[in-house]
Amino acid sequence: MKIVRNFDNFLTSYLFSNGIKKIIKTNIAILGILFLTTLCTFYHSTFIFWIFFGCILTFWNFFLLAIFIQKLFNSNKLNKNFTTKFIVRQILISNLRLFITGILMYSSLIYWNANPFALVIGLSIPIITIPLLLLFKNS
Repeated sequence: MKIVRNFDNFLTSYLFSNGIKKIIKTNIAILGILFLTTLCTFYHSTFIFWIFFGCILTFWNFFLLAIFIQKLFNSNKLNKNFTTKFIVRQILISNLRLFITGILMYSSLIYWNANPFALVIGLSIPIITIPLLLLFKNS
C-alpha cells in the first residue's frame, strides 16, 4: 500500500484535477494488464506487444500534455511575459515529443515490422478510456 500512496502523492504534486488523476490511474492499470499479457504471449505472437507499445506512446503524450495544461492554467503568474515564454517553450517541447513519437511509430512499422492494426488499437486505448470514464462516472 505504500507504493500506491507514494504514487498518489506523485500524481498530486503534478496534477490538480481529480478527473485527470482518475484517467491516469485507469490508463496505468490498463498498461499493467497489457504488460502482463505481453509477457505471457510474446513468445507466440507480438500482437499484444504492439498494442502495449502504442498504448505507452499515447499515455506518455497525454500525461505530459495534462501536466502542461494544468501548469498553464493553475499558475499564479499569468502575466503576458510569463505566459508567452511558457507557451513557446511548451510548444517546442510538445512538438519534440510528437516528433519522437512519430519516429518511434515509423521505426516500428518499417524496421521492426509492427502490426499496424495493433498499433492503432494501442494508440486509441488511452483516448477511449476518457469518454468511458465519463459515461460510467455515475455508476
